[in-house]
Amino acid sequence: MKTLRLGIWLHLLLAAAVGIALAFAVMWMGVQVTLDRYVRDEFGTEAVQVESVLQSYYAVLGLRAAEDIAREVVAKSGGQVILRSSGQVVLNVHRSSRAACAEGGMSSAFVLESPFGGPALQGQFCLPGTAGVAPELLRPLLLPAGVGFLGALAVSLLLSRRIVLGVTSTARAARRFAAGDLRARVEPTGPREIADLGLEFNRMAQHLAEAQEQRQALVADVAHELRTPLTVLRGYVEALHDGVSAPEPALLEVIHTQAVQLQRLVDDLQELAQTESSTGLALDLHRLQLAEALTTAAASFSLSAQEKGVEIVVEAPEDLPAARADERRIAQVLHNLIGNALRYTPRGGSITLHALAADGQVRTEVRDTGVGIAPEHRARVFDRFYRVDPSRARETGGSGLGLTIAQGIVQAHGGAIGVEPNPGGGSVFWFTLPVWNQDGPA
Repeated sequence: MKTLRLGIWLHLLLAAAVGIALAFAVMWMGVQVTLDRYVRDEFGTEAVQVESVLQSYYAVLGLRAAEDIAREVVAKSGGQVILRSSGQVVLNVHRSSRAACAEGGMSSAFVLESPFGGPALQGQFCLPGTAGVAPELLRPLLLPAGVGFLGALAVSLLLSRRIVLGVTSTARAARRFAAGDLRARVEPTGPREIADLGLEFNRMAQHLAEAQEQRQALVADVAHELRTPLTVLRGYVEALHDGVSAPEPALLEVIHTQAVQLQRLVDDLQELAQTESSTGLALDLHRLQLAEALTTAAASFSLSAQEKGVEIVVEAPEDLPAARADERRIAQVLHNLIGNALRYTPRGGSITLHALAADGQVRTEVRDTGVGIAPEHRARVFDRFYRVDPSRARETGGSGLGLTIAQGIVQAHGGAIGVEPNPGGGSVFWFTLPVWNQDGPA
């Protein structure tokens, strides 16, 4: 069974109508209560006056005079006067259509004393109840109240329209976006909250569109990176299969090199997927002495640096605080940064591994005296498959994912990574790690 759902427009109008109606009802009841109180106060004053007048006439002129004045009172007030002697009604003056005492109106009892020793009379003065008075007095207000209600409803309609247009515009853009139009955006309109909703939708749509473009670019980049080694492998394998080439050691070495390159690319892609996943990298955080980590990393590149004629120097103060980090992952970051520096540093240059404490963090720098990076390239060196020198071969230039992976690892630690020019020439790649907390786990 399909559930009937009212639109937001009807919801707003109904809410406005109910609110306005309740406001008028409360106002109406308040006026009635005020009128009732006023009428009753006036009746009390009038009853005292009626009793005084009747007492004066009855005491001086007798019952006949009291009757005459009672008729005048009834004619003016529209009420009723009853006098009784020993329980018997001796006077009952009222308008035939408004016997107020019988109808349960407002009533005041009194006693008329005779100064000549005559019988005392029990009197009763009555006026019609306020139930009929308030509506009668309020009836002229019905037309202005109705006009006010319709006017308030019209204003609510205009205000609701501003809200509804913003929501429906966002809904239309969402439907277009879901249908594949990644350029769908909302023009923020209406009240602040509705405009903020449109802005947040635009921000979300922009992020999703960028993510889609990044996925498409990643697929294209991976296909491009795989094409070269696969083409080489296929060519040599077909040559071996057709008997064009013999399985000589040199040919097998080329095939092995291309296979290793493919394996390295696959490993880097898997590492990249872990760094960019929603759950993030699984880190084994411990107390890490960066001075020791830098020394170990430098030692692992000592042979390559010696063959290339590049000096690697480690600089770390003795009082350098320990970092809270995953030793294996940080070693991977250092390997990527040092390998990148060694690749672009010419013979006779140097690479300096420097560490220092700064603002509650430990900052590590890899300084090289290489060719440097132009300003227009610095902002993109951490992008996937980006190379400052696009002409550099894949075999000697790596997969193009090393810096991207290093960035993901550092950010997973809660640190930052960047690059800046080296004043002495070359580049400085740096990253920060949180200082080890003495209260943290060992």
